Amino acid sequence: MKVIFVDDSLIVLKTLNNLVADLIENGMIECEFYSDSVLVKEMIESEKLEYDILFVDINMPNVTGYDIVKTAKAIQKYRYKSIIAITTSYTTESQKIGKEVGIDGWFIKSIVTDSLQSSIVDSIKKLYKP
Repeated sequence: MKVIFVDDSLIVLKTLNNLVADLIENGMIECEFYSDSVLVKEMIESEKLEYDILFVDINMPNVTGYDIVKTAKAIQKYRYKSIIAITTSYTTESQKIGKEVGIDGWFIKSIVTDSLQSSIVDSIKKLYKP
């Protein structure tokens, strides 16, 4: 199973990589990480991007996640592939737009932040454990 992550934040991409590291190491998934939304849109338009699941940040400069989803869903090759939005803004309006363009699910970035904070706290506890 091939999973693609697209986010303009290198920190978010690194965090996502850490979150799926066990799945990658166990051979359950293969991942690619992109920070350039323009490149990803061009790869989709030329049908050169291969994936089973695409995670895409909604709020990116130049080409938004909505633009990428709309482009992918208009191409037969990608029409039925899963696309999950990555966002900090899960509002009624964003859900409405997401549904219109074809987003299949949502991953809220605060979960990443919470997981990161939890990992830091756990590490600190281990360092200072008597």
